[in-house]
Amino acid sequence: EIENSTQDVATPTPTPKVSTEESQIKEEPIKANVNGKLSVDIDPNSIARYIVYEQLVRWASPKDVVGETKVTEGKLVFDKDGDVIPEESIIIVDLKNLKSDSNKRDDYIKRSALESNKYPEGIFIPETIQGLEWPFPTEGDHTFTMLGDMTVHGITKPVEWTVEANVVNQEVKGKASTKFDFSYFDINKPDLKFILILDDELRIELDFTATVNS
Repeated sequence: EIENSTQDVATPTPTPKVSTEESQIKEEPIKANVNGKLSVDIDPNSIARYIVYEQLVRWASPKDVVGETKVTEGKLVFDKDGDVIPEESIIIVDLKNLKSDSNKRDDYIKRSALESNKYPEGIFIPETIQGLEWPFPTEGDHTFTMLGDMTVHGITKPVEWTVEANVVNQEVKGKASTKFDFSYFDINKPDLKFILILDDELRIELDFTATVNS
């Protein structure tokens, strides 16, 4: 009876070593590959948009107007120290297919404002990323800044993006945002009789999904 009682007590004893090891594996950050690089590849179905405050004659009050398009290519490549590699990193947005709630607006943007028939892409080359944990995190919410050169309407200028991202294992979802005036990229601001109000500022957002590859 004593031996049986001892076995009953011993049987349900947990095995903490296995549990601890499994926990450590789950929390271990993603490491760079043997070449010391890590790539965050943006899904080409990610959405880019502009937002501008506007009022037309037929509207009772001003509102935000939104036009959307897709990312055609996007990746951020990091070296072993967590610095972005500009020569291998790029985000390209399709500007010629921007769509809002008005075909007339879209045609005007294509012909006159962005001249996207002539300049069909918006291109961003990241030069520096500030505030991102390294090694690259595998979980949680993270906010960081992405700085680099953006080319729009045939003009290249420095732009700073604020990025809010949620990381789960090797999947990253989030939003990047920036803003600038029409004049910054020599964009022809619409000046038409039926436009009562049109803000000078363009707000730009990128809703993205990405995969971390090492």
